[in-house]
Amino acid sequence: MDRLDLRLVEYFVAVAEELHFGRAAERLHIAQPSLSQQIRRLEVQLGVTLLERNTRSVHLTPAGRALLEEGRRILGQAQDAIRITKAAGGPRLTVGFYGSAATAMLPDVLRVFCDRRPTVEVAVRELALGSIDDIVDGRVDVAFTRLLPDQAEIEVEILAREPRVAALPRAHRLADRVRLTFADLSDERFIVNPAVSGEGPPRRWLAEQRRHGLPGQVAARSRSVQEILTLVAAGQGISLVPAAVSAQYPRADIRYVPVTDAEAAVTSLAWRPGPVSATVKAFIAAAHEVAVGVAPRSGADQEGG
Repeated sequence: MDRLDLRLVEYFVAVAEELHFGRAAERLHIAQPSLSQQIRRLEVQLGVTLLERNTRSVHLTPAGRALLEEGRRILGQAQDAIRITKAAGGPRLTVGFYGSAATAMLPDVLRVFCDRRPTVEVAVRELALGSIDDIVDGRVDVAFTRLLPDQAEIEVEILAREPRVAALPRAHRLADRVRLTFADLSDERFIVNPAVSGEGPPRRWLAEQRRHGLPGQVAARSRSVQEILTLVAAGQGISLVPAAVSAQYPRADIRYVPVTDAEAAVTSLAWRPGPVSATVKAFIAAAHEVAVGVAPRSGADQEGG
């Protein structure tokens, strides 16, 4: 009897959705040569060509289109089976977060939630900026993000807002300024992180650039705060980041300068559409209480004001 390796199906679906081996390899966190070998292995197993590829592009064959549709369904069923099995073994919660989105709030929310639901096994996972796959696929139950409602096909609720600052190389001509406006940044190229995978320049960021008369010049795209700051320090461009980044990632080679007319950054909660478990509802409630100051904060925060 023919057998289908779910791991190979996952690899193929990533390539079929990205239509680019490099982006798919990055999404899967594996090396590109290894990914190419696994796709060839799958084609040999099935006895069909799934992808037509050359040095410039990747295209799906009719067989590839059929496997993409069926593969998504199979992977979804596998995730459902995992969730059902885990649920039968006891309450669990996996909480994701993007970069700086939860560093200040997450510990307090976890403390409040765990005090109220001590039998729930809680895991925490950092997510790659621009990726909602772990949320959509159910690998995390709820996540702290920088997303806005309707920005992606998941449920999103805003918890808090904060100013944004420009991250500049220490030797930048504007690095010693006390504050900046978009008019000061008209000639700059930016390091950005797409809100969702494959989006290109973030739509919200690009719209803001155009409202202020900037051309929206992208120097590079990154998937983590550390990547962004490394590129900034190397002089590859500047970046607009939430103010929390300046406190969480102080660096001698970077200056953070407030941008007074920048839109506020949001901290939001995101979860998979559909029915929500009582455990996730309890976590969301705890996050709301911490965000508005209803729940007591940690001792360090109380002492420090």
